[in-house]
Amino acid sequence: MNGDIGCEICKDLLPLVEDGVASEASRAAVAAHLERCPDCRALAAGAVPPPPAPDGDALLRRVRRTLRGFALVVLLAGALFGMGLSGSMNMFYNSLLMPAMGAAAYYVWRWKAAAVLPPLLAGMSLVCWALCWGWGVEAAPLPGYLIWAAIYCVLALVGVAIAGLFHFALKKEG
Repeated sequence: MNGDIGCEICKDLLPLVEDGVASEASRAAVAAHLERCPDCRALAAGAVPPPPAPDGDALLRRVRRTLRGFALVVLLAGALFGMGLSGSMNMFYNSLLMPAMGAAAYYVWRWKAAAVLPPLLAGMSLVCWALCWGWGVEAAPLPGYLIWAAIYCVLALVGVAIAGLFHFALKKEG
């Protein structure tokens, strides 16, 4: 081993050497490396700009994408929960749950939610029916599930409309 440090170690030690807090051995190792490496020498001279600061817009896009993904998971969980209530006495809660789910869909897709929700709810209704049928649980006939899916679509579209109108109203005022 020739005692030369690598570029990464030199870049790590360079601020300590410049501040005068590095040990004598570290200063000597950095000086020896700077004699042999033009890139690190340019960095030490200040010719190479420091790495750019993190892009705030990219970070904001990533956070928004994460929040939309979380809202989509909540949306799907709400749809499954609502479909599960279809066969019980708790169907009343779907009149509250489905519009809230429509509002969450508006948050994820804006007005596209009006086109995305009906096939999503119909598909989830078919999945619930198939799971009940596959597990041997007594399930309502398929047309009944599809009728409830249509009712849920209307309730969810009401939620989309309400969320869209709230968004429009708050956008106009503020």
